[in-house]
Amino acid sequence: AHAKGVMRTAWMLVGMSIVPLLILVGGVTPAVRSVVDGAPISQLAALRHGVAGLVHAVIPCLLSMLAVVIGSLALVIPGLVLLVLLSLSGATADRDGDLRTRLALGVSAARASMVSVTVILVVSIGIMLVAVYFLQRGLPIPLPKKPAPELLPSFRLFARYAIIGIAIAAPLPAIALAAIAARARP
Repeated sequence: AHAKGVMRTAWMLVGMSIVPLLILVGGVTPAVRSVVDGAPISQLAALRHGVAGLVHAVIPCLLSMLAVVIGSLALVIPGLVLLVLLSLSGATADRDGDLRTRLALGVSAARASMVSVTVILVVSIGIMLVAVYFLQRGLPIPLPKKPAPELLPSFRLFARYAIIGIAIAAPLPAIALAAIAARARP
């Protein structure tokens, strides 16, 4: 039962991996924006602005994911469209203004590059799904009625490797999304 719970948790983490990805967009946007503007900032300033961007991106990203979940409950297609449109909401974390204005800026940036944002999201989610699927193939599934004790640690490793893989894979699409948002700003 514990092994099956670990499997469900790992697959659920893959499904929820989009939330940290969108928040991470807010963290990398200040550094990417400085490079796009042609005035790169120091590493210490990038770290300081990145941490502030992560903190300020949490609320817009959580509201965006709530909208995606509500849209997905209505039908799947509106939820997916909302995911694409609201995926750059974390990139406006360093902007002044109220939350509605920041979300509108994110939607307008995503709308301007709808195909690119869609491709980045589909590829990043697809890579994570394929990676976890192949990682799962190394597990003894289905488990025998009385599994040997040496089989059970492999399930724990499966969950750890899934989390590590998500953490390693998230920065590249976050940087790509931040670059789209930095180029599309008013």
